[in-house]
Amino acid sequence: MDGNQHKVVANVLLLGAENVGKSALTVRFLTRRFIGEYGDIESIYSHIDKTDGREIALNIWDSLYPQSCETTDSISDKQLQWADGVILVYSICDRSSFEVVRQQVQLIRQTRKLPCHLSQNDSSALNR
Repeated sequence: MDGNQHKVVANVLLLGAENVGKSALTVRFLTRRFIGEYGDIESIYSHIDKTDGREIALNIWDSLYPQSCETTDSISDKQLQWADGVILVYSICDRSSFEVVRQQVQLIRQTRKLPCHLSQNDSSALNR
């Protein structure tokens, strides 16, 4: 049996308005550490783990929300083609961040049928 038959690769796109804690959630998930300050840098984080005898390579594209706030430009075709699923993050302290996520879900549904997970975060905790 080929070793690659047990390997699973999952590409997850992380979306949401700026300053909702997308990077903090990603780093916390991958390292179990909390870091409070992040720069405006778009990154792809990779993590390999083994579950039930299968190697899982998880790639998380931590995207930037554009300063122009044009929701239609906030998700590129390249990102959607790359992704196997999407995690959309909003802040429970910022109603407008939920509206951004709602519009992003609509855009994703029009473009491509991807599994989406909605995650709420308390971004005020990042500023403590």
